[in-house]
Amino acid sequence: MNNKFVFAKVIFIILIFLINCKNSFALENKILLKINNEIITTIDVLNESNYLKVLNPDIKKIDKNRLMEISKNSIIRDKIKKITLLKIIKEINVNEEYQDKIITSMHKRIGINSFDEYKIFLKQNNLEIDYVRNKISLETLWNEMIFKKFKSRVLINRDSIKKEILNNPDEKLLLSEILFSASSDDESKKKYQKIQNDIKKEDFKNAALIHSISDSGKLGGNIGWIDKNSLSKIIYKKISSLKIGEHTKPILTPSGFLILKIEDIKKNDTKKDDLNKKIKELIRLKTNQQLNQFSNIYLNKLKMNLVVNEL
Repeated sequence: MNNKFVFAKVIFIILIFLINCKNSFALENKILLKINNEIITTIDVLNESNYLKVLNPDIKKIDKNRLMEISKNSIIRDKIKKITLLKIIKEINVNEEYQDKIITSMHKRIGINSFDEYKIFLKQNNLEIDYVRNKISLETLWNEMIFKKFKSRVLINRDSIKKEILNNPDEKLLLSEILFSASSDDESKKKYQKIQNDIKKEDFKNAALIHSISDSGKLGGNIGWIDKNSLSKIIYKKISSLKIGEHTKPILTPSGFLILKIEDIKKNDTKKDDLNKKIKELIRLKTNQQLNQFSNIYLNKLKMNLVVNEL
């Protein structure tokens, strides 16, 4: 009798626990925003924050409320991309072979050697591999659309690039960026002051996570090694006097106000025989830079034309 009573009590406690979990989940998973027919829930925001932590471990240092806001803004950008893409294609999906190549580069970058180990790593961070696959598909198709839409407006002068290579110091810069938008000089000054405060309080990476409207913000603003010759004349002038660890004041660009920080500098070991290879590489870099600008401008324009309802 005693055993039956204990068993019944245990079952009762488990049932109560499950009911409470279900109620808790229902309460937590609220709809926060609606963009056209796309909704954003608290669970979406939580998943996105887990994804951002996997991409950039430094994000864990950020205040929880700020992280939720960053995650929400990240999802808004993705939802706008999805809405736009589904007007011209049937589904957001690219083949698994291509996804696997991207995933391999992602897990190798953080020192994980195998695909299976990466899946375990994701599970430990409360994330499924399908979430990463969906992200890759969305970004790939968005970039393809941007290329098709704006490739005719990309301006590349091979002779000018060759001249730059021959005349300028052969250096590469490891750069980070913060891109922000503002409708007036007064607003840009106020935003820059907030960014400056966060750079001093946190660091440049976290300030990029908090404020940057560029996709590079997810990686703490990191845009990798950039050949000095690939920079525009305006940016080259602003950045040429900086030392490692210093950043520019906001630079007005077509896609917003840009702050650049020099993380490191190195000399290229380029021989004369490598000139054609170097030209091709700079053409690729300059093309990507211009396409990224077009992407940011287009995304901001789409955001202004869509109604984002907070619920």
